[in-house]
Amino acid sequence: MKNGIKTVIVVVFCAALCLGYYYYLSHRDSGKEKEMTEVELIVSKDLEKSYPKTAREVVKFYNRILKCYYSQEYTQEQLEKMTEQARMLMDEELKENNPQDLYLEAVKTDVASYEEDKKTISSINMESSKEVEYKTKNGRDCAYVDVSYFMKSNKSEQKSGRVSQTYVLRKDEDSNWKILGFYQE
Repeated sequence: MKNGIKTVIVVVFCAALCLGYYYYLSHRDSGKEKEMTEVELIVSKDLEKSYPKTAREVVKFYNRILKCYYSQEYTQEQLEKMTEQARMLMDEELKENNPQDLYLEAVKTDVASYEEDKKTISSINMESSKEVEYKTKNGRDCAYVDVSYFMKSNKSEQKSGRVSQTYVLRKDEDSNWKILGFYQE
């Protein structure tokens, strides 16, 4: 009789452990926040602590911001933060020519134009890190990164196509690559 009671207690205890573990596994993710959107990821990135290490990574992050401007939904506050993030990637000379308020208005105007023309950036292709061109100009390190944008238009009178752009970056006093400018080929 004592063996039977011990067996029942062990079986009930093991069943309780199994059920408890199952409950833990099935509910451990429910307390986590939902996955962040691309806009939230960009806005939340702390560039002061984790600034991109290479010229290519700077351009890649800048292009993530551009893609969000034209293809994501966001609030006015998020747009302002994205433009602030974009300006943090810019060289001081470029920032002087693009004060925050003017840059924000230029982005709004450009986004509105894209929406009116029903244009989207369907994909962005960057050259590999081996193809980034490095030069020294006026004693400062510069890098040239080529990017191809594939544009799609839903308006019948406008055609889809490719736009190529070269980003010019130079190192600042902290050895961070900053966008000095860009030109279309």
